[in-house]
Amino acid sequence: MKNILLILHALVLIMTISIVIMPNLWMVSVVAGAEGLKGISFPIIWTIYAVLVFFTSAFTFSWLVKK
Repeated sequence: MKNILLILHALVLIMTISIVIMPNLWMVSVVAGAEGLKGISFPIIWTIYAVLVFFTSAFTFSWLVKK
């Protein structure tokens, strides 16, 4: 069980660090979406990714507070 939590924490750390890069990718995909229909799916994917990162972070922080 402890190993699973450590893996979750590592994933949260990686996702939280990558959220710095994510808005830049989101902006690029919005520009691509303006030029053609191909890029429109990317903002949706990145938005879902951001929401998942925040939910996972909330879970981790609540777990740390309990401990």
